[in-house]
Amino acid sequence: MKEYHLQDQEIPEGFQIFEDYLEVAGVSFRKGDATSFAKSGKKWLELERDNGNVHDKNAIKVIGCCKGFFGTKRRFIGYVPKDVAKLVVTNGFWDQVQPRLLKTYIGSGGFVEILFQLLGPKGKKYEYSPAESSSGGHYTEYVERIKQLKAEKKNEEAVKLLLKLVDEIEKEAKSQGEGWGVAPWYYEQLAILYRKEKQYDNEVGILERYQRQAKAPSAIPGKLAERLVKAQELRNKNRA
Repeated sequence: MKEYHLQDQEIPEGFQIFEDYLEVAGVSFRKGDATSFAKSGKKWLELERDNGNVHDKNAIKVIGCCKGFFGTKRRFIGYVPKDVAKLVVTNGFWDQVQPRLLKTYIGSGGFVEILFQLLGPKGKKYEYSPAESSSGGHYTEYVERIKQLKAEKKNEEAVKLLLKLVDEIEKEAKSQGEGWGVAPWYYEQLAILYRKEKQYDNEVGILERYQRQAKAPSAIPGKLAERLVKAQELRNKNRA
């Protein structure tokens, strides 16, 4: 028996998907409750800290809930995967995330699988899984973080993050093959920051790096080519 549940649960306003596809861990040790939950009618998931867990200080229980004749029935069916629970707790998101039931499946031999998404505050995924983390999100999810760092005048931190993202952008463009261009916004932001700090050599370097990449048709490549000429002039003047 296989059921998909996303159509029953809209993403709440102000939330976005932090983790798109997670399996409830440890279901095989709670097969009876997990099976009962999967067979129930209107159902949803809730999370609960397992503060007494001696094996994992970040452990988060997954509770399967459903409507019954005498109110809500709650069953402990497993855990949030350990690596994800660590991100949630150590990055301060325990009281800000919520699960969204994705799929329940009961197979032969008593096999049970329960999948879910993890939702968190919109615009905050960069804090939940920063670029330095192996679980970091797609580079497009860091635009607001870059803007925030610039607004707070944390230019050095913004440059460090942008350089990591540019590496990812170029890897993606290379893997997609011919016809796929890099995203120019990130190179432009680096150029802006370098000029603000009067680091003209670095500005020329990042713009020349951009010129070497495959580009999608738009007006921005021409704009950045013009900026490169100006940056070269500023560099040469500064060296004189």
